[in-house]
Amino acid sequence: MNVLETHNLHKTYGRITAVNQLNLNVKAGTVFGLLGPNGSGKTTTLGMILGVTTPSSGGFSWFGKTPTHHQRKKVGAILEKPNFYPTFSAYKNLVLACKIKEVSSDRIHPVLEQVGLLDRKDDPFKTYSLGMKQRLAIGSAMLANPDVLIFDEPTNGLDPKGIAEIRQLILDIAETGKTIILASHLLDEVQKVCSDFAILRKGHLLHTGKVNPEQEEYIILEIGAEDLGSALESVQRAPGYISHKILRDKLEVTFETHIRPADVNRHLAESGIYAGHLNTIKKTLEQQFMEIVTNYA
Repeated sequence: MNVLETHNLHKTYGRITAVNQLNLNVKAGTVFGLLGPNGSGKTTTLGMILGVTTPSSGGFSWFGKTPTHHQRKKVGAILEKPNFYPTFSAYKNLVLACKIKEVSSDRIHPVLEQVGLLDRKDDPFKTYSLGMKQRLAIGSAMLANPDVLIFDEPTNGLDPKGIAEIRQLILDIAETGKTIILASHLLDEVQKVCSDFAILRKGHLLHTGKVNPEQEEYIILEIGAEDLGSALESVQRAPGYISHKILRDKLEVTFETHIRPADVNRHLAESGIYAGHLNTIKKTLEQQFMEIVTNYA
């Protein structure tokens, strides 16, 4: 089931196109990363799907239905840096948030415990580190127990310890079954936290897919043989063959996901070719990103 679908979502500011005919599908239970540099349209996209920014054209749906105020309550979000009363404690700040969200204050203690701030609940917000402030903001977004959480650059400005804490918190929340949409310009962040991702550049959608290539509908094998030309002719006739690249002394061959390296090795042997090298390639998100961006350069 898709919790979010955008339909040719488009936003212009005068002559500037911030988001260009964007079509996205976000499945329930995924951690979906919107990846792209500053100015790629990530924050504008989040603003539109949250009803903060009005689209110039196109639209979107939450949970398969036209957006309503009731459905918006199922979505928690942090779009800007944490903004709480500095002299109020975490608990008092969340009491106010509960009143605004029309949520029982009984949710405060469980949320503070989940974000690791229960022991600091009575301390003034101004005494918190940046990482603690961000955790409190995440807690505030979770007060209404939403089905979907949206974070815009959640680790921006944090030190390494704070970054690690926020990433782990997001993973912990995802394990409870909630859908998370996360915008980031950091490849490493998306690689470590997200299950699915989309690449935006200058408002255009370049690619959507799985962060882990093992979850894609293909596998990539690196093949080396003494007679590379004959090996290529053979693999092109192999079951499940999709495409290939010729490297300096090896082949990089893409097969359908049900094909195993042993199947390819057997096929080569039956053609009288013995592979001196046969290895499954696991591409990092950085490699995928560079290939995609290069193709659209």
